[in-house]
Amino acid sequence: MGRVDLDDRDLRILEILQENGRASYSEIARRIGMSEAAVYSRIQKLLRLGVVKRIQAILDAEMLGYGVTAFISITAQPAKYEKVLENLSRIPEVLEVHDVTGEHYCLVKVRARDNQALAELLDRIGRLDGVNSTETRIALRTVKEDYRIPLKG
Repeated sequence: MGRVDLDDRDLRILEILQENGRASYSEIARRIGMSEAAVYSRIQKLLRLGVVKRIQAILDAEMLGYGVTAFISITAQPAKYEKVLENLSRIPEVLEVHDVTGEHYCLVKVRARDNQALAELLDRIGRLDGVNSTETRIALRTVKEDYRIPLKG
């Protein structure tokens, strides 16, 4: 998917939604000087184009009992790599799957309740057909975690 051209009003709508995904059409309209109908149409266009993938709540994992965050580098058999990516994407504790450069094939971000749950998850990943090896790094603390995209600059 290629880059889409957005005007200043589209970018402003995106900034507001990133600040507060619960912002009403009337609030957005008031803040950028447009009608609610125009804001609604633009947001629907942004959803249809895939610029806005979805609007969802961002939860505090630790408050919900997921106290371990880890990053797992994975090396795989080249012929089975696409299937490995597909299977990783189906595991609920796997939050992100990235195809990366370097000595490992992909990098995944996972959340687990505790070290025992992480160990079980690592065993499950290690048993996936096509996975050759894994290397895990446990995050000791998260200094910054932000899902906003800088739209200016």
